[in-house]
Amino acid sequence: MEKIALEAARLLFSHDGAGWIVAVLLGLACLHLHRETVRAQEARIGDTGATATALERASHTNAAVAAALESRTRVLEDLTRLVSEMARGAERGEERAREKLDDISRRLDEVVRRLGEGRPSLRP
Repeated sequence: MEKIALEAARLLFSHDGAGWIVAVLLGLACLHLHRETVRAQEARIGDTGATATALERASHTNAAVAAALESRTRVLEDLTRLVSEMARGAERGEERAREKLDDISRRLDEVVRRLGEGRPSLRP
């Protein structure tokens, strides 16, 4: 390490001070590169913040859409259940109507039979 430092000092003082000019120019170049690096990092940080904000908004939107879909799913399940109950009720109603029609038919047959026997009575 000492050898490198001594060689650098020798080069600074050699060639009539041309080493100082090179050192100053290298220092200026390093300062310029440092500033550009800082600007690039700040730009990346800004882009990262914008991306994070966009992802957060998308996440909130996705959560809202998921909640809406779940709500609609529940409504569809309730409607399906209601339609099934209505269908069962209609089937029960048809069965009751058939039973009543069968009962009426049976009573009419009894009345016709009783009339044929000579006993006109409408009571069962």
